Amino acid sequence: MKRLRPAARLYISVVVVAALTIALGLLLDTQPLTPESAVLAVVFGVLVATVNLFPLPFAYKRRMSLDSAVIFAAVLLFDPGIAILIAGLGCFAGDAISSRLRAWSPEMVFNASQTALQAGAGALVLMLAGWDHTQFVHEQGLIRLLMAIVAAFAMYMVNTMLVAGVIGLQSGQAPFSVWRQSTDLIHGEQLSEFALGLLAAVILGRHPWALPLLIFPTVAVYHSLERHVQLRRQTIAAVESMADIVDIRDPYTANHSRRVAEYARELATALGLGPEEIDLVESAARVHDVGKTVVDVAVLTKHGKLTSKEWHQLRQHPITGAQILSRFPQFSLATTYVRHHHERIDGLGYPDGLKGDQIPLGARIITVADAFDAMSCARPYRSALPTPMVLAELALHRGTQWDEHIVDVLVALIESEHIRLPRGVETSRPATI
Repeated sequence: MKRLRPAARLYISVVVVAALTIALGLLLDTQPLTPESAVLAVVFGVLVATVNLFPLPFAYKRRMSLDSAVIFAAVLLFDPGIAILIAGLGCFAGDAISSRLRAWSPEMVFNASQTALQAGAGALVLMLAGWDHTQFVHEQGLIRLLMAIVAAFAMYMVNTMLVAGVIGLQSGQAPFSVWRQSTDLIHGEQLSEFALGLLAAVILGRHPWALPLLIFPTVAVYHSLERHVQLRRQTIAAVESMADIVDIRDPYTANHSRRVAEYARELATALGLGPEEIDLVESAARVHDVGKTVVDVAVLTKHGKLTSKEWHQLRQHPITGAQILSRFPQFSLATTYVRHHHERIDGLGYPDGLKGDQIPLGARIITVADAFDAMSCARPYRSALPTPMVLAELALHRGTQWDEHIVDVLVALIESEHIRLPRGVETSRPATI
């Protein structure tokens, strides 16, 4: 974790003190565990550490840890103090092992503390509702199910809001804005985790010896998903390699697609898009020029003015790119962005002459990122433009060629140095544009 801002450091300190205070208070009021319960508690702690070490793959570049399922089951089965201990120590142990037992970091302590508070939130809800974990395994009903659902919701909210708080304070954004951008109130993966935790609590509460019966299917599912995601990775890598071929064919556009993807991700993040949409914009930007694989290299590298025939061939590449990507389910949502990344706000772009908000937001983001990289790098017909000229060009065509708001965000990112021009390009900037 990079150097913490004072506000973030204070926030982490408050979270840690709160977690320790609540854990200590609840542990003092906890009844001694039976030998069987003590063994089960240790096993749960080990499981929390393990699932953090081996998150389940469920989509390209995305994984989910099943720690919420294990912690929720612990909240339902154990006294609040024990549940908090399982969550906090299990999380800390997992982070410590993954970091190869290097010196502790504020991130590790915060993760353990917010995980403990997550468990504490669920336990507090159940305490206020009169929950008796010793009776839960024998008496299930609608009321108890509703109590468990409310507890799961409380855990979810505490977890996501605590994390959004530290991210917001560290990044300088409003914590609520970060929370709203990064999560939904109804989150499929989290719902499935809590459902799995409830099922595990019901089974283990009655038959603790059945734990291996839950572990083995989970391992099997893990390996199955790993193979599935590996296939998706290979497919996406193959398509991205096609995009790289375009950059290789033209020495003036080396690594162009990679840079555009980086700029597009920065823009999408700064615009407040959700994580899935940010990933989608980045993946579309990464392959936005894949249609140029069928364009004659002489056209791509021509120094002089293109003929009408050559210009027509070049203008077909967004359509060709979208057609290529449509054959791959992994890029089905990205095809629209690729097709329209040469549209203009004033309607004078191609291939469909869309204007304004008719152009998908993702395509408008890629258009600005693409233009920025094109201007800041050398081309066959000109040298790379210095920063003052790039900013002046963005200002000149803001609202006609490019989306006004996206241009403003890009300029702010450049001036704050969140986005830097490629190496070797002059980086001074004017006082105004």
